[in-house]
Amino acid sequence: MGTLFEPRRKINNKIWAGKQARRPCIARRLQSVKKMMYAIFYSPQGVVASVPINRGKTVTGRYYKSKILSKVEKYYKKRRPASGICHICLLYDNASPHNAQVVTKFLDERKVKVIPHPPYSPDLSPCDFFPFSKLKKFLSGRRYRSRQAVGSAVYQFLKSVPKKNYENSFKSWIKRLKICVQVKGEYFKGHH
Repeated sequence: MGTLFEPRRKINNKIWAGKQARRPCIARRLQSVKKMMYAIFYSPQGVVASVPINRGKTVTGRYYKSKILSKVEKYYKKRRPASGICHICLLYDNASPHNAQVVTKFLDERKVKVIPHPPYSPDLSPCDFFPFSKLKKFLSGRRYRSRQAVGSAVYQFLKSVPKKNYENSFKSWIKRLKICVQVKGEYFKGHH
């Protein structure tokens, strides 16, 4: 049985060295190292859904609707029995499953508003600065014997994040939106 491993992050490999110093040996991810992908939805109150993507599965619009958005819908039906997922706003990037006809129809039928995300705008995607960067750092350098072990680690991490951090990520996102408008859509960096 193989292990799942998140190698140390590139930032951990940075060192100050003189011109004559030997560079450190940096481990690279082997092609055979198994990866896991997650779809994580969160609100200012915390995690809405954390869905591991089946190994070797391509995320199509149909898969996205039936396996991922169904979990988001289930979350809201439980917490908002009268309205469920109706009238929530979703923000995500422009990946093709998000824009698939089966997905847009599903969301339209439920009166879910999708906030437009400009292409090539990592400055405005909350997942590019929270919580994925922190999750990746948390998993960095650790080995897991099974997908369940990774899933447990991801779950524990997401539950350990204080509610205030989720709230702050939305405040930060709004701040970034304002900066984006000020710089007329040009790339900007370092405004958290």
